[in-house]
Amino acid sequence: MNLQALVLRHGNVELPVRFAVADNVPSEDFLNENEKEHLKGFRFPAKREGFLLGRLAAKRALAALLEEQDLRRIEIHSGIFGQPLVRHPRAGMVDVTVSHSHGLAVALAFPAEYPIGIDLETMSAVSAATVIGELEASPAEYAWLATGGVDEATACCVLWTAREALGKALKIGLNSPLGILSLADIKEEGAGIRIGRYLNFPRCQCLSQVKNGRVLSLAMPTEAALTPPVLFLP
Repeated sequence: MNLQALVLRHGNVELPVRFAVADNVPSEDFLNENEKEHLKGFRFPAKREGFLLGRLAAKRALAALLEEQDLRRIEIHSGIFGQPLVRHPRAGMVDVTVSHSHGLAVALAFPAEYPIGIDLETMSAVSAATVIGELEASPAEYAWLATGGVDEATACCVLWTAREALGKALKIGLNSPLGILSLADIKEEGAGIRIGRYLNFPRCQCLSQVKNGRVLSLAMPTEAALTPPVLFLP
């Protein structure tokens, strides 16, 4: 379990944010009784593992932000579009966004007045041909795919996670045509970092990073910035 402290900056406002990574499947002791009942509904080991890793990362990030020692006091349940909802005596205006892929889960706990979403994908699990057909890519994205100097699996993961991250930030998931969530431009920032602006949501930006065969994308308002700007992936 890795935990990272960040600062969300917007003008003169500085607010704490916490990022957590979980890569070891835990026992269910950190869940409360409602979450344990939910866990029983998973028939397949991979689904059970993803749930446990995701909940652990989310609770660790929230616990650091809320200064809560007992993870069982933090309950996370799902909204109508699958978005995580936090229950805790001090939750107030605190939100969390979660993603997991092939044995790794990430979560970001942040002030709820700032819409933020993250998504994690493993490049080896992506079929580039299938994803390209589903993306409804914008002209700018097609141009980047053709001239960006990035292999198809990486490029498709960046574009897919950018859409997932924005869908989570807006709390709609992927319950819209994917082209609505497309990018207007993508810029290389070096060291596997790319920054993009959304075509239909110009006040939102995407920060994507590629590391060790995975892509992690974060969608957030363009007016805000995270310090440090890179989330630590193992």
